[in-house]
Amino acid sequence: MKKSIVTILLGVFLSLLSGCGDKSFNLPSLSMPDVSIPAFDLSPRHQDPNLPRVNKLRSTNTLSEVALEWEPIKDRRISGYRIYRNDGEGNYKAIKIINDRYVSHFTDENKEQSRYNRYQIAAFTERGHESIPTSFPALKKHKKIAPVTIISVLSGLPNRVKVLWRIHPDPRIVSYLVQRRDNNTGEWQNLAMVDRRLSVEYIDTTTIPGHTYYYRVAGKTADGIYSMVSAPKSGTPKALPAPITNIQATTNLPKKIELIWTPSALKNALYRIYASDFKDGIYGRIAETKSTHFIDRFDKDGIVRFYRVTVIDSDGLESSQQVHVAKGMTLGYLNAPNITAARVVNSTVELQWTQTDPRTVSYTIYKKYWNGWRPKIIKTVGFTGTTFIDRKIAPNITYTYYVVGMDKSGIPSSPSRSVNLAIESMPKTSTNGSWF
Repeated sequence: MKKSIVTILLGVFLSLLSGCGDKSFNLPSLSMPDVSIPAFDLSPRHQDPNLPRVNKLRSTNTLSEVALEWEPIKDRRISGYRIYRNDGEGNYKAIKIINDRYVSHFTDENKEQSRYNRYQIAAFTERGHESIPTSFPALKKHKKIAPVTIISVLSGLPNRVKVLWRIHPDPRIVSYLVQRRDNNTGEWQNLAMVDRRLSVEYIDTTTIPGHTYYYRVAGKTADGIYSMVSAPKSGTPKALPAPITNIQATTNLPKKIELIWTPSALKNALYRIYASDFKDGIYGRIAETKSTHFIDRFDKDGIVRFYRVTVIDSDGLESSQQVHVAKGMTLGYLNAPNITAARVVNSTVELQWTQTDPRTVSYTIYKKYWNGWRPKIIKTVGFTGTTFIDRKIAPNITYTYYVVGMDKSGIPSSPSRSVNLAIESMPKTSTNGSWF
């Protein structure tokens, strides 16, 4: 008895499921999962003209869905229905198998109804025989959603373009698609999806300064249907400042390089200085200034450096770096003096040299020797001649001499070559010395 009651209840439940769809298409369709397992694949089947055809077909459609309705066939030979849709190329292809002859409704998600606009239905048997398909009425043609109206595309903004449009009058629109035309291919590319119906602004920050871009906007409904696109409008972000010209760098200053350049036409321009040790090397930023000159100071002599200068406008846009750079250098070391003679005369040392650099104004003479177990160095600075006589020497000691030139800024030369001289314990009265 209990088993019979369960069987009856199950049959009632299944009949409710199969007949739940009424003939009204105003209610939203519930997307229930299809738990049935198709008994046949979707390939064409053998048509049997003796099988009953599906009758009393009706259809209705929105912009994104097509609802189909028919009268169920009660013939026991019928196992279910096969739904066909045109493929846009003049043929029909099966899109759904329904394995229950009591089902009388099917909803197809179809957002391209201008192309896929015709449907057919056929009944089939367990052996795979199929009735002659019956065509559904033609779909109702819906008017396309009106385009979005772009108010303006704002140009002249730094590194961006601002797009503004009107709120779409159709309440079905819930978001907006912004597109930008590719300047190279001419194709329209999706740029952003702006959520919410009342949002009417988008700022494109993926622009290149000074380049012109074209934009268009389309509205989108909650079920994914797009309105017609707006008329395209162009916008151009602010161009970069013009690069400065005529940058120069000094080559004759001690321990510093001074840069000067032609002022920019911009008001309150800020200048950024870049430097590198190599002309084609990596340039690092070393300073910013509102002046049109800059001094780069060093602790060493003979520094060589390359410079570039850019201009920054009030929005922070920076001009391109110059292709041609300025080469600057500090005063380098002097040429070393050339010792021409070194000899011992009557227990004195006499050195002679020649000036090899016109910048030399004085000399420093270095005297080195061993005092017992410790080395000792004596310097004579500010010497202006080219012959030096040293009387403070002792016998049996070897002395080493070399000379360094100095310019008026205190920049030294490289040391001259060294000479070694010694006095014997009993000085000779001869004036013959050592020459080279």
